Amino acid sequence: MKIALLAALVGSAAAFAPAVPRTATTSLSAVAGAAKSAEEDIEKTLKVIMENLGDDTTGIDDSDADDEPEPAAAAPAASSSGVELWSVEYDAAAKLAYAAAGSPGDFAAFQTKYLEETSAMVGKKGL
Repeated sequence: MKIALLAALVGSAAAFAPAVPRTATTSLSAVAGAAKSAEEDIEKTLKVIMENLGDDTTGIDDSDADDEPEPAAAAPAASSSGVELWSVEYDAAAKLAYAAAGSPGDFAAFQTKYLEETSAMVGKKGL
């Protein structure tokens, strides 16, 4: 009897709860200056970010040798947003690990083992 009374009270309490709309509809395209496509949205977002980035030259130089010449700067990719794109060598991670391990033996053998172990680790983590 107590369970039936409790069920009736819980069921009737929902009738007094405020109704909350399940979906919210917005029309961002009605806002002046809003992006018309995803690409335009990304371009506008990058523009705002780049405009608000400060040119901070107070970083720390953690290079080992000061006498080495600076690497030549890559040319910025042609894009309307002005973002510079840089490329990284395919073997860069393996080369860093090889150097950190003290450069033991043949690099090709080290790279094969490194790629196998790294792939297994990533597969195990489900990334």
